[in-house]
Amino acid sequence: ELLKRTPNPRRTFECILPLRPKTFSVMARDRLIDFAAGGGSGLIADGATHPVDTVRTRLWMQGSNGAGYRYNGLWHGFCDIVKKEGPTSLFKGFGSVALLTPVAHGLYFGSYEWAKKGLHKNTNMGDGAVHLTAGFFANGVGAFIWNPMDVVKQKQQAMVGKLYAGPMDGLRAVWREGGLFRGLLRGYFSGMATYGPFSAIYFGIYEQWKNECVHATGSVEKLHTGHFVAGGTIAGTVAAIATAPIDLVKTRIQVDSSYNGIVSTASRILREEGFRVFTKGVWARVVWVAPGCAITIAAFEDCKKLLTRISEPVEVETSSKMTQAAAW
Repeated sequence: ELLKRTPNPRRTFECILPLRPKTFSVMARDRLIDFAAGGGSGLIADGATHPVDTVRTRLWMQGSNGAGYRYNGLWHGFCDIVKKEGPTSLFKGFGSVALLTPVAHGLYFGSYEWAKKGLHKNTNMGDGAVHLTAGFFANGVGAFIWNPMDVVKQKQQAMVGKLYAGPMDGLRAVWREGGLFRGLLRGYFSGMATYGPFSAIYFGIYEQWKNECVHATGSVEKLHTGHFVAGGTIAGTVAAIATAPIDLVKTRIQVDSSYNGIVSTASRILREEGFRVFTKGVWARVVWVAPGCAITIAAFEDCKKLLTRISEPVEVETSSKMTQAAAW
């Protein structure tokens, strides 16, 4: 009716919808797809690998103040926890993961794709530098959600017995103990020192692998889940090994309040426990991280393709109707 009563329907139409589908609908759709695919894939991967993460946390914390357990390695730790505490103890802290990791992974992958596209478009950086930079940036964004999750999760994993009634109780307890910076964001910079380089290394290797696979198959459309799983496993393994020592430091800072600062914590661990402690949890970290990376990236790539395919017909139909209305 509005278009019928106006002397210039085209101008009225443009006032009602000043943004073209290309500049709004497609961009908004892509961001939502990145967020949804990232959140879903992160929850799947973290759920599948959480038991190994519990053992990793115990291995990193043994030798710390008050740690009353001693494990010889990943398998011994796994069996000992199941025998003495029951199988459900392997999933300690998963409540905070289920609550927060979808948001964290959504922000992580969404900001990575956004930064990658922006750097390609607005800078002269090479592909490798773009992937490294975007990966580091993405971790900084996701860490604002991951860090509180890690603090609560790892405190529960390191404890023999029950610590919190649930994830919200854990978040409130940590807030009461130290507020934002000394509580929920405790260890943020050690986390950035761990996962910033991790993400940079991971995406640098994965994107190179993906480019080689595209070159071999002739098209990105021909890539399938197997390509993504293999690339995620390789990239995750290398990044996990490279950043394992600083992950030990981060875990100690976040779980035990007697540790403060990256350099002082590393020096104290080296002085009290020796150099070998930095290698004790490496394979637990690899077994936790590499499959998690493989599942996450494969689920992300496949979910992204599926969601894009589902949303395209709606976009095309909407664009067609808007174009016809504008022309009329």
